[in-house]
Amino acid sequence: MTARHRKLLLTLLLIGATSALAGFGTFSAFSSTTTNSGNSFAAGTVFVDDNDASSAMYTVSNQAPGTTVERCIKLTYGGTRAAEVRLYTPTASVGTVADYVNLTVEKGTLAGNPAFPGCGAPDDFTAQGAPLYTGELDDFVAAKNSYANGIPAFPGAQTQWNQNDTLVYRFQVTLQDDNNANGGATPLSTGSHAFTWEARNQ
Repeated sequence: MTARHRKLLLTLLLIGATSALAGFGTFSAFSSTTTNSGNSFAAGTVFVDDNDASSAMYTVSNQAPGTTVERCIKLTYGGTRAAEVRLYTPTASVGTVADYVNLTVEKGTLAGNPAFPGCGAPDDFTAQGAPLYTGELDDFVAAKNSYANGIPAFPGAQTQWNQNDTLVYRFQVTLQDDNNANGGATPLSTGSHAFTWEARNQ
């Protein structure tokens, strides 16, 4: 056998062995799979909104002693997690006349759906329980200035807010009949102040 024939024979043997190994790799292994599909993960939500349309509840000037301004605001809870909602003010301080302004805050329902910030006819607002706050405005600002010391309130007799719950808060602001509130040539004012409702999931 010539060297050429031996080289050809060796080449054929190598090709055959490679084919055999390829066949072994293709046909000798068992296989099985299973799949768990469609998985997802979503967070719950906490969301509270009001109907003020970015307008103040009251901007009162030239108020007479002993008269009361009444305003209502409606809160709606849109979160998916049960929550507690508390009322407080982020305002650091108010002007001198706040010491002579009485503030009463109540929770309840409102018939007729009057436009913000109206409370409708005298019988449209139905209070739920005792007032949430009764005192002077400056005391509210000093004592109710964070979620920690804010005023909790729930719709009806509930102990949590659930998705699509609503509650109306009625604010009554009265200037005391006290001559110390008289600024003479320069009217005394509370200055701008805010009310915040904060929701936290339970």
